[in-house]
Amino acid sequence: MRIMNNGKAYDSGDVQIALFGRIDWEVTGINYSTEQEHQPNHSLGSNRQTSFSMGKVSHTGDITIRLASASAMEKAAGGSILNIKPFPINVTYVNDDNDIINDTILAKFQSQGREVGGDMDLKKQYTLFILDIDYNNI
Repeated sequence: MRIMNNGKAYDSGDVQIALFGRIDWEVTGINYSTEQEHQPNHSLGSNRQTSFSMGKVSHTGDITIRLASASAMEKAAGGSILNIKPFPINVTYVNDDNDIINDTILAKFQSQGREVGGDMDLKKQYTLFILDIDYNNI
């Protein structure tokens, strides 16, 4: 498993991901980030920006799950994981300073499908519709 948080990779051995309150889903990767619009402001008498304004905040992310767990989620959801209401995803890991970090992502599945290839380990990357991310909320 590989965790990417705003581009920083962490060791997978110390990561736990909980979906629907359980950590036994076979998650093999998760990626999430937050962006905020920025705009330069210019004033008369200067060709350079003199200040800035900040706008809307948006989140993006995806999660990769082994097909066996994805099938179990589909079955529990009556076939379509797209109908599952927003749920928390807790990502807990140890950072470079040996601090325990817990991020809580409020999301729902935005995609559903299959990804079958020649590998023995079948998994699918799902796009998440993220409503909020609470970084380091321990």
